[in-house]
Amino acid sequence: MKPNRLWVLTIASVWYGVASAQEVLTLEGAIQQALQNNGQARALFEERVVSRARLESARASLFPSFDIATSSTRTRLEQGGTTTELTQRQTALNVEWLLLDNGVRNLRIRQASRSNEGVFYSTQDNLRTLILQTARAYFEVLRRQELLQVADETVRRAETILQAVRAQAEVGTAPAKDVLQAEADLANARVQQIQARNALRLAETDLKRLLGWSAEKPLPALQKVENPATAPVSETLQALWEQARRQRPDLRATELSAQSARLALEIARMNSLVQLRLSVSGFREFDPDTRTQGQIQILASYPLFDGGLLRANLREAEASYRGALFRLTQAERDAYAEVESAYLSVQETRERLSAAQLALAAAQRNYEAARDAFQEGAGTLIEVLTAQLALTTAQTNFVQAVYDSALADLQLRYATGARLPAEP
Repeated sequence: MKPNRLWVLTIASVWYGVASAQEVLTLEGAIQQALQNNGQARALFEERVVSRARLESARASLFPSFDIATSSTRTRLEQGGTTTELTQRQTALNVEWLLLDNGVRNLRIRQASRSNEGVFYSTQDNLRTLILQTARAYFEVLRRQELLQVADETVRRAETILQAVRAQAEVGTAPAKDVLQAEADLANARVQQIQARNALRLAETDLKRLLGWSAEKPLPALQKVENPATAPVSETLQALWEQARRQRPDLRATELSAQSARLALEIARMNSLVQLRLSVSGFREFDPDTRTQGQIQILASYPLFDGGLLRANLREAEASYRGALFRLTQAERDAYAEVESAYLSVQETRERLSAAQLALAAAQRNYEAARDAFQEGAGTLIEVLTAQLALTTAQTNFVQAVYDSALADLQLRYATGARLPAEP
């Protein structure tokens, strides 16, 4: 069994075992589900099979080829009233073996090896992208669930305030306009609730798409982010960049592509020179008679005129190699920019998360004080509504900061080539 197929079956068994043993879908479980069911992931594993087959095909040119052939010919001849039938049978074992050429065969094998390795790293990079997309969708569902909870709490608070205002208006301790203000605030809160509920549905649809989940089947509960990191990143930007240069599969794939282009250039140069080939071939017949024949062939050739084909091939290979070097240089620039951007995002989101925690605690205390004062007749409706708005804003900012921080951490791991959750 091929290694990647074995890995897929193992993931499948692990996933179904996990799914049956627990009701909460973890981030790792969601990623395993995506790698198992997502069509893009399955196609990437098949690309590796194709690449390995091409390498094996190139290596096969180093070995002799044997084949056995048998034929039977029946001839019927009618002449002068006489009928003659003749049956001829022939069975032979043939062998061919290219012993030596001018190095093109070895160059092609090396090129196929670089290409196979490049396909591995390229598909690995695409798998990492799928993992990142799945994690983003997973966190987005969690984000939208918590934002919906914030919207629900805001509606409940607005309903409580409206009830209190109506009670005060009935006894004459609050003006009628306060009732209208509280009703408007409740209506706005319900609008926000509807928007939050719709955003959650859209996020769930996107996650189901990546997981290969049935559209009619509801998602299980997702594992929330607990204790997000707030401490600054300990590594320096330069250290993270060095890590990325060593570990990022896309950089390795681009480098191998440049090496493959260089080998193609060497092949084009070899083809424009004298061609030398040493080969042996032969056969042994077994039927109707035993007969053995073998030959050694030495061939030397030089292209005198081909209409400019070899020169055009050489120019093409030179341009392809230069292009591969340019792509490698730009890939390193892009990678550095991604590392720097991810590094700054982690720093910013962690600072924002710390500030959001303090703001949420302060807003909660402020709302409780304004609510209690209003219920005791010592505060105004405007003060309560202002405090409620500040609390809703603080709750929203905190939820956003939590999941922005989690995604920034994951993005930094992706940018530096560090292993992602459930990465094969």
